[in-house]
Amino acid sequence: MPLKSMILSSLIDESCGRQCREVLKSELLPRRSTMSDLLTLVLQPDNPCNTTIIDEETGKVMYQVATEHGKSTVTRAKNAVGESIASWEWRDVRSDIITLGNGTPTSVSSWLKKSLVPFKDTVTFKDASGRNFKWKGNGAGMQFELYIETDKISPIAQFRKSRRVANAETKAATLTLNGIGKEIIDLVVISFLVLEKARRGKETSMLNRAQSEALGGAFSV
Repeated sequence: MPLKSMILSSLIDESCGRQCREVLKSELLPRRSTMSDLLTLVLQPDNPCNTTIIDEETGKVMYQVATEHGKSTVTRAKNAVGESIASWEWRDVRSDIITLGNGTPTSVSSWLKKSLVPFKDTVTFKDASGRNFKWKGNGAGMQFELYIETDKISPIAQFRKSRRVANAETKAATLTLNGIGKEIIDLVVISFLVLEKARRGKETSMLNRAQSEALGGAFSV
């Protein structure tokens, strides 16, 4: 239990009876998210560049994500009614260029700000109200979790990649949001897709480099 909650609980226990304690604790101590508070989105397939995002509970299509390869490569995300909520043009060297809704195109790096060492695996952004959010897990082999600045303990969104389970079936990739996450669901989904695309690209590059070095070492023996 956080220190603030422990202090509150102690003060409550010393100052009033059982009924009073129950009422005060329900008002003062932090509430945990219940299953009914959560929204689980399923990515089919587990590909941030081309996927259909579905509400796990209802089966409703929430977002469609598709990438077009032409003169330039562009990924577009549309909501349940077919409205474009974002598009981003890929770049090999510089930051991708993203357009949020009907906004002005801007570099991804100016919206999603990567932290410097020692927190190089985190990325921050703000919503329209000025609230600060931080994605953790922006590194090879990691999985993203999103936090609001005012609560550094409980994530408001969590990604779980697709994986094999005991019966050899594949468990689908999911992005789970709590109440706060649902308030900014479009921003959560867009920022996740953009970051996960880049994270996987780096992960693949690292793997290819490691394999090349291993093969080079084998031939040099």
